[in-house]
Amino acid sequence: MVTIESIIIGIVFILIQLYALTIVERSPIGEKKLLSLSGGVAIAYVFIYILPTLHKKQEEFGGSLALDTELYFLGLLGLLVYFSVYSFAQTKAATHLTELTVYMVQASFFMVYSFIISYVVFSTDVKRVESVFYGLAISLHFIGWSYHLGKKHPRLHKTRGRYMLAGATFLGSILGVFGPSSGLLIESMIAFSSGAMLFNVISKELPFEKHAHLPTFLISSLIYAATMISLKAFFNW
Repeated sequence: MVTIESIIIGIVFILIQLYALTIVERSPIGEKKLLSLSGGVAIAYVFIYILPTLHKKQEEFGGSLALDTELYFLGLLGLLVYFSVYSFAQTKAATHLTELTVYMVQASFFMVYSFIISYVVFSTDVKRVESVFYGLAISLHFIGWSYHLGKKHPRLHKTRGRYMLAGATFLGSILGVFGPSSGLLIESMIAFSSGAMLFNVISKELPFEKHAHLPTFLISSLIYAATMISLKAFFNW
């Protein structure tokens, strides 16, 4: 069932993919503070929601699978895949390729990433306050990595990449609403995207010293974590 919350969150996700560069560059609080806010909320989201969710899913499937670590392995695989993509862009081999080729490799993997995250968000049964709260974290996460991707290749990102990412996000949202919401495939998608998110947050969204506004990063992380813990306890999420 499509809710008004889902529609709003889907529109926000797509707009962020289209205008992440503009959102950050024209932010009233400044680029440094917005990226620090994004990183702070994202790291809190990973430790308070993503890791416990991955643990819960592994426990649910532990009895029917051969081992107790399959989903954790898929999380590791997601981390390794996206580490490889970033590493490729920095290698000497990449310098001999055209900028378009290097960018398209990265953008293609992020299309998959956007699709998976959007599908997972919209296929899970989260509504009202919970959906808005989790949607906020994902929105800030999208702003952070989409900005970093576009900042390196602004021309390609503005002319084609952002539309590719927005399309993948839209497709993931639509299929998430009408597709299956449980099963091994969905849990595998959650695990894979969890590993990829861990890497993206820790390697790209934790602000470097010269680009960070430390108070914003620390305060946003602690406030989001404390609020999430309180709401999970109160609403039994």
